[in-house]
Amino acid sequence: GYGWKTVPCRCGHDSLSLYIMKTKWIDRVRRLAAGLLLGSMLLPGCRKQGPEDASRLDEETRSQREYVNTFAYSVMNVYYLWRDEVEEGMKSWLTTDEPIGKVADLRYKDAQGKDVDRWTVLTDDFAGMQGSVSGHTKSFGLDFMLFYADQSQSRIYGAVTFTYAGSPAEKAGLVRGDVFRTVGGKEMTPDNYVDLLTQSIYGGGSIQLGLTDGRTVQMTAVDMYENPVQHSCILERGDKKVGYLHFTSFTLDACEALVDVFRGLTEAGIDEMVLDLRYNGGGYVTTEELLASMLAPKAVVAAGEVLSTEVYNAFLTKEWGNEPTCFRTSFEISSGGTKKILSTEGANPDLKRLYVIVSGSSASASESLVCVLRPYMDVILIGRQTYGKYCAGALIGAENWYESVKDDLDDGMYEKALPYVDNWGIYVMYARYADCNGDTLSMPDGIVPDVEGQDNPMDGKALGDPSESLLSIALDLMDGQAPSQTRAGGRPSGLEFLPEAGLRPGFGVLVGGFH
Repeated sequence: GYGWKTVPCRCGHDSLSLYIMKTKWIDRVRRLAAGLLLGSMLLPGCRKQGPEDASRLDEETRSQREYVNTFAYSVMNVYYLWRDEVEEGMKSWLTTDEPIGKVADLRYKDAQGKDVDRWTVLTDDFAGMQGSVSGHTKSFGLDFMLFYADQSQSRIYGAVTFTYAGSPAEKAGLVRGDVFRTVGGKEMTPDNYVDLLTQSIYGGGSIQLGLTDGRTVQMTAVDMYENPVQHSCILERGDKKVGYLHFTSFTLDACEALVDVFRGLTEAGIDEMVLDLRYNGGGYVTTEELLASMLAPKAVVAAGEVLSTEVYNAFLTKEWGNEPTCFRTSFEISSGGTKKILSTEGANPDLKRLYVIVSGSSASASESLVCVLRPYMDVILIGRQTYGKYCAGALIGAENWYESVKDDLDDGMYEKALPYVDNWGIYVMYARYADCNGDTLSMPDGIVPDVEGQDNPMDGKALGDPSESLLSIALDLMDGQAPSQTRAGGRPSGLEFLPEAGLRPGFGVLVGGFH
């Protein structure tokens, strides 16, 4: 009696109250945006009141909640990885519930009430969420780390880690190692720094930073593409050529640039490779698979060995099966409304070993990449324990969802819903990624590095400089030397950095090809 609507399935399974078409993975990636599901629907007439007095809601709020809840419930009831575990909570979902809070409350938790699922989220700014994942966003083009400025931990400073090419931050003269002590004229403290950063740097307007060297920097955010292929080079180490790539996000638009970089590295005949993912919070599965297919040994790719597997909820497992994803050399990339086929032929340097620089900001696709490569090659991690984002999520817009199921809705419901769901969407966890053996290295708390080392943006070295704190460790290991205790140890210059996982909004994104 909660008003769920059972919809007959057009593929012949009339007993199902959920509708989804089973496809091969490559087709799912390409076609789910066109709409392949119809979840159990919340009836428009469901007015059962919860703890909040629904009778006091105005008609506008009531209508918006009705249509947003219908969308969110239907998506969760098909895709959600922990669907069976939260079944009782799903039954109490009302059309009058505040939808963002309802999804947050419903997320799977452990026995102590702590979120196991830290990532599923409903938003009324879906365009902003998509922009943060695609790399096309309003931004200052600035990345930074926070640290305590004194032993009493009463003040917080920010250290610039890198800036994006052509960004307001770069044009303002900010470089790695610059330290800001004030934001908008105010010093950061443990009590105010989250609000200050949210309202200023993450707010997308204008900002004034006061630097410790006496400079004051004024910037205004612009709409820009934050190109994640930050820096690549070849380092000469005796008779060895070492490729280096600083890569900050697995965006779809990065795929072509990645292929170009690896073609250059392959033509140069590199012997070793350092992949710097210390600031990479994840991105699209497709980009991860493309990068993995250029890093894995050639014989593994040529044989089409299993690259990864995914674990779904019981319903999706029954509908989709467990077909793995395999290494390949041809990729269909859909970005910005266009499709192109990318080939990785000539872009695989045939490595037997890979050095990866990581930190607590390395998440999701970064962790998955390490996970899927380790069965096939020696992957040596340097830095700090990774974040621990072990799920793939789907970005699904409410308007697109209503479009995909409009033929199955009550007459007029589609047209009525559209004004109320504009720019609403959900990022829902639908799978746990795993390697060819079904193992997920980053679950539950991240991957422990083989050699510990602390990123220190104030070491005076640019990223890609052989003497930079973490890159130097990788090069020492290649040379058969034990990294010095200074470089491999804990806190540079006695500083204590704040936990990295909490510094970047939208952190830990891995998107499995949904739209």
